[in-house]
Amino acid sequence: MNIKHLLKTILILLCIVAIFAVAMFGLNFLTGPIIEANNKGAEFAPLLAVMPEAENFEEVTSTLAGVPESVIAIYKETSGKGFVVRAKASTQYSKEPMEITFGITADGKICGIQLDVYTDSIDFRSKDANYIDSYLEKDSALADIGTVSGATYSSTAFKGAVSEGFAALITNSLIAEGVKSDAQILGEMIPTLAPGMLKTEEVAVSGNIEKAWKAGNDAGFAYVVKNGEASFLALVNATGACKVYDVAGADVTDAQSAIADEAKAAASASQKSYTEDLNTKITRLYETATDITPVEVSTFNTVVAAASFKVDGADYYGFYSRSIGFHQMDVYFVIDANGAIAKMDAKQFIFDEEYFGNFGGMDVGAYKGGFEGLTTETWSGEQAVIATATMTSNAMKQSTDDAFAAFNAIKGGAQ
Repeated sequence: MNIKHLLKTILILLCIVAIFAVAMFGLNFLTGPIIEANNKGAEFAPLLAVMPEAENFEEVTSTLAGVPESVIAIYKETSGKGFVVRAKASTQYSKEPMEITFGITADGKICGIQLDVYTDSIDFRSKDANYIDSYLEKDSALADIGTVSGATYSSTAFKGAVSEGFAALITNSLIAEGVKSDAQILGEMIPTLAPGMLKTEEVAVSGNIEKAWKAGNDAGFAYVVKNGEASFLALVNATGACKVYDVAGADVTDAQSAIADEAKAAASASQKSYTEDLNTKITRLYETATDITPVEVSTFNTVVAAASFKVDGADYYGFYSRSIGFHQMDVYFVIDANGAIAKMDAKQFIFDEEYFGNFGGMDVGAYKGGFEGLTTETWSGEQAVIATATMTSNAMKQSTDDAFAAFNAIKGGAQ
């Protein structure tokens, strides 16, 4: 091949490369914006679903302070219509966190909301098809938004994620905070003041009672009671004890005896008694038990019945706790006069055995025996652990904590 022919070939190749480069540049120039728009469209699709009037969005998460871990991302609508929050929440039944997208207008109200990912075994949408839509037009106070009976954990987690999304915007002065009524403030105190009243659901009211909740585990009732212009929270546990609190969370039981009396009367009409169940368990554990006497305890935990009794002249106390693991747990404790567990038993430790197996060959006798002799000083919580059964373990820990707290309350110790 001569030089002239070689140069010609090289020139042709260079031209082909140049044409190809120009073509690719042109293709990228033309399609790049389309691809970017499509990517943006995919990203913004769930945002537009909850704020369809939006013009465009800008993610602002990284510019905000105090954003909780539950908030995945926050987007600002560029024409000033408001914000869209993507959040996540988990429950003890979750395989993966649920994911939620909701739009909040510039004046701080929910304009759209949807559940994007949900893996819990109990779907609150099947129990209340209108629950998610009940959030529409609500501000951060989330007034009258409760939980779904039969799906308390997942609906509580859902509400918590929405509240934390609101909080992120309020903390950064992007929207104004909603104003809560006294009744709402009092109702939100229940999990703190009566942590044993699990899976509460609203029930009918009468008289001066504005709102009422029944514990799903029968641990008691909570009432918002009106007295003149003021409202108070009255808690009544399963043993009949009552405490009354004002909106600041102060114990005003002595000053509001009329409210306490009304609350106790309302509770006694509906409260299921577990006294006989506990008495039966005591006589099975101790055939020679005598002087079995019901005891009112001032704790508001999972203990639904308490009794004092004697065995061969020695004093003992029995407690019946109803905590919630994978299912409802019914746990019994006998504590001696020195504060040591003498006996522990439960109606059932292993649930859905066909599905979960028997927790690695659990030795029930050895497990129960491991509680005997424990006191508040030697109880660490580790004794409650059942391999591969996290929810049951947690329930057993709560029941044990609550039995000790009830004993201490009876003996005049910390409550």
